[in-house]
Amino acid sequence: MKRTLVTIGISVGLLFSASMGVNAANLHYKDVKKSDNFYPSVQYLLDQKAISGTLPNFRPYGNITRGQVSSILTKALDNRLKEVEYSDLYYGIDYIDVPKTDQFYPYIDRLFFNGIMRGYTVGNSSDWAFGINQPLTRGQFAGIIIKAYDIPLIQRHSYKENGTVKSDIFNGNYFTDPWGQQIATLETLGIISGYQDGNFKPSTPIKRSQFANMLVKADRDELTFFNQSTLVRDFIKLGINADVAVEKLKSLSNNEVLKYIASYKDIRYIDTVNMAATVRKEGEIIFKDIQVKLIVAKDADDKWLINVVKN
Repeated sequence: MKRTLVTIGISVGLLFSASMGVNAANLHYKDVKKSDNFYPSVQYLLDQKAISGTLPNFRPYGNITRGQVSSILTKALDNRLKEVEYSDLYYGIDYIDVPKTDQFYPYIDRLFFNGIMRGYTVGNSSDWAFGINQPLTRGQFAGIIIKAYDIPLIQRHSYKENGTVKSDIFNGNYFTDPWGQQIATLETLGIISGYQDGNFKPSTPIKRSQFANMLVKADRDELTFFNQSTLVRDFIKLGINADVAVEKLKSLSNNEVLKYIASYKDIRYIDTVNMAATVRKEGEIIFKDIQVKLIVAKDADDKWLINVVKN
């Protein structure tokens, strides 16, 4: 999901070094089989040169550290990140556990500069640490992805209206975990899912295979948010019932022009429903039964627009 609105106690070369000129498409870890549900995600990250296959194992069920996450995420985002600009106001990160000689320093510095990852204060002191060798938790992952891909957070009322059940992040009325709203948003978008008991375990370290799957879901598609409330009003102006309009928009889950993902009210607007979708190409979507078509195209500012017109 490109922005339009994203551990390891082994040698870092396993996942986060450059590809060193090796053809990633021909690389396969010994512990990653084609039958594994995370195989396509690992291959995608290899192809994007976000991870390296120069070592024999991926260790899919091991944890991933915050330092290693900074490397892979920076490479996945690549030119979507601003370059660090040093000045009298910003001279780089100053974490006690990340010296400037550390291999992860450039990645952590760039993510901090872009407002995506930051550290924490150490005790009652004025020192800050990044937790470079600490495992990334599922909750932290959700917060990072929300920031990395500019994803608007879901309103708690909207999350409840979407048919959610009580869990360790939501008691039926309120989010009960510091990362609850972030996790709920990613669940709504199909990026993260809970366990069989209905809980999400936000404080649990995320496994490398889980990280790969979730990051690729966020990075692979270009997620765009449209004002669904405005689109529905455009349908109504053409004499189409609001419920029918919503049904038509939600029917586009496999459309070749625009793929519908989800609808929800986010925290930016109180009463506006926004539609998350992946735009695959410019084109027209025709609803013959109601004689309406959608024209999907970019405007002068290179932003995707949807026009609702009579067919």
